[in-house]
Amino acid sequence: MELSDDNFDVVLGTEAMWLSACVLGARAFIPGLGNAFPEICQKMYNEGINNDLESCRKTQFKVNQLRDIMYLAKSTQQAVYAMLEIRGVIKAYPRSPFVPAMESEKEEIKKRLYESGVI
Repeated sequence: MELSDDNFDVVLGTEAMWLSACVLGARAFIPGLGNAFPEICQKMYNEGINNDLESCRKTQFKVNQLRDIMYLAKSTQQAVYAMLEIRGVIKAYPRSPFVPAMESEKEEIKKRLYESGVI
């Protein structure tokens, strides 16, 4: 493991490259997507840590699809709020100066989440 060291842990700042970082020795990642879909981020983490690389590869692909959906709004923050609303978790509003995603963005996000099979 290239990045592995008993005295130093590597934490990836995104979920987008977890599989490759995990193989190289990273032991954690900070998933922005985890705000809206913690279960898939946890699944991918466990697969990587447990060296189930084939399952992790498939989950990584799904996670990256969801990340692409996050970019349908003007910001990922707006997308996370929209995803939480679409999932029925909470209807909340970002603090100023941010504004909620537009209805057209929410509809496209909802459509793509449905197509991806996560809702």
